[in-house]
Amino acid sequence: MAPGHAQAFWSTPLAVFAWHGQSEFDEPRSRAVAFLLRTAGTHFKKEPGNPAGHDPSIRGWPWIMDTHSWVEPTSLSIAALRIEGHGANERVGEGVRLLMDRQLASGGWNYGNTTVFGTELAAMPESTGLALSALSGVAEKQDVSHSIAHLKSIVETLTTPFSLGWAILGLAAWGERPQNAGKMIDRCLDRQDRYGAYDTSLIALMLVCRKAERGLIHAFS
Repeated sequence: MAPGHAQAFWSTPLAVFAWHGQSEFDEPRSRAVAFLLRTAGTHFKKEPGNPAGHDPSIRGWPWIMDTHSWVEPTSLSIAALRIEGHGANERVGEGVRLLMDRQLASGGWNYGNTTVFGTELAAMPESTGLALSALSGVAEKQDVSHSIAHLKSIVETLTTPFSLGWAILGLAAWGERPQNAGKMIDRCLDRQDRYGAYDTSLIALMLVCRKAERGLIHAFS
């Protein structure tokens, strides 16, 4: 993220996406992929009385070095490794297991907790879209159908580029892209007249959302 914060490596999969297919970046892309394959979050056996509902022993990827793994960096890492041809690697398999373990019983995902002290937490559209994007092609649709249904039920209400972009990409990955996705993207972009210009990363997400009609991973195939 910044020279002074090398421990924050969650943007590595984004660099892999940007470098994919560009031969002049083969060397840094290979190093980035190798980094993801050898790196994991901090994990531990679930002890009796742990207030969190998920299995903390399943390895995924964290936002920052030496911290626990969460849904969004794990989803991005799975997608990056899959488009680079490492879909059969055990690290990807572990990441898929983590996402399935963190799926909420009522559908969807949040940052990575299912329940706390027995109470189910709320789903977040961007986390749900990211997880569905990563799981497309490696999970059975029936096993995520309630998450797809949840996202379909709220996508029309989403107005921010980050939530809307990942929601549409997540649905598109499973053949459920909204028919009016283009209009939804246009409305979101029009909100800049009221709230100010979106930053480059959000404009880029909207562009990917516009172009990748069958989801993120399929766009790289």
